[in-house]
Amino acid sequence: MKRSRIFPRIGCSLGQACSRLAPWLVAAAVLAPAASAAPPLSEIATSEQFYQLALEARSEGNYGVMLMRLRQAATRGELEAQEMLASVLLAGPALYGAGVKADPCEAMHWAHLASERGSATGRHQWMVLNGLRDVPRIRKDCRPPPIYR
Repeated sequence: MKRSRIFPRIGCSLGQACSRLAPWLVAAAVLAPAASAAPPLSEIATSEQFYQLALEARSEGNYGVMLMRLRQAATRGELEAQEMLASVLLAGPALYGAGVKADPCEAMHWAHLASERGSATGRHQWMVLNGLRDVPRIRKDCRPPPIYR
């Protein structure tokens, strides 16, 4: 059997399987650079998709990614993400390990946004945060959270 010059490792003649395989290999070579030029996830995913990715990361125990995706979904207005983000930031390392820092200032921000949108969970979180003994000190030190993309 004669080996192809184009595909030397494939043991076929040019008239057999290589002729059927060649168009696919050429198409893959042409389309591969286009596939890498796809827009980033932050530009094409919806807030619901970011929230679902956050839930998936939580179930895998990848809390850093969970926090990042929750912030992306909450920033885009996903109500459930705002509620969950406030809870995660209240619990911090107690539930999610050292990778997630407790941040009552940011938790207050997300709870307040969820409460304004009519969320009973957000309203409850906001009332709990307002009932904490050291909230005046926390509020004094709070700055607006950065915009997450």
